[in-house]
Amino acid sequence: MIDVTERRLAEETLVKSERKYSEAFRREREAAQRLRTLDEMKNTFLEAVSHDLRTPLTSILGSALTLEQSQLQLPSEDALDLVRRIATNARKLERLLGDLLDLDRLQRGIVSPQRRPTDLAELVRRGVEETENLTGRPIEADAESVTVSVDAAKVERILENLLSNALRHTPAEARVWVRARAQDGGVSIVVEDEGPGVPDDHKLAVFEAFRQAPGSSSGHSPGVGIGLSLVKRFAELHGGRAWVTDRDAGGAAFHVFLPGE
Repeated sequence: MIDVTERRLAEETLVKSERKYSEAFRREREAAQRLRTLDEMKNTFLEAVSHDLRTPLTSILGSALTLEQSQLQLPSEDALDLVRRIATNARKLERLLGDLLDLDRLQRGIVSPQRRPTDLAELVRRGVEETENLTGRPIEADAESVTVSVDAAKVERILENLLSNALRHTPAEARVWVRARAQDGGVSIVVEDEGPGVPDDHKLAVFEAFRQAPGSSSGHSPGVGIGLSLVKRFAELHGGRAWVTDRDAGGAAFHVFLPGE
């Protein structure tokens, strides 16, 4: 009887030891996977931002050196053009750094929407005006003049990022539209374009940070892939969502819905 009891105790001890070993091995494997994932994210981040940091910095440095070496003896038009280049590229850097900081704050959950009664048509007008449009392409805007309760600054960022994305990933001759309406107690915003569209297997991935839909045909730098991620996160901050569909006549239609309070 004692032998049977001792054997059972030994077997139970062995089973417990195996379980502890298995659990420790599982935790170690998960920790290793997290480290690999973090390392991949670091590499992806560095690769994604290096071009977008280096390009404007190179332009700023080149323009500044030209002004310095000329001892400000350039014709006024040439000097003014160089100053404009410096300002344009400095704004690019400011936007990039702002996007990165916003993404970090959103991931840490330290941002909350500051809702205020806002005129939807005026908000869309400002968003269109603030969007960098290097090609001077017309953006057709159709916004309902109604008062909605939203965080105006963040909704402007949503619009700017959607429009920048459309201008960046479509040919120079492609048209872009913005439509905004009060809908179901909230706000519906749609940005459409005549570009190549987004493949079905990338319709979710384009809203992830540092991810791009393939096949940009605009000839511009593809960017770091933060803009659409911020669109999604700012929408979720309002309790809403963002998604993309195919446009009926070809191209892409990016939708954002922001519910009321």
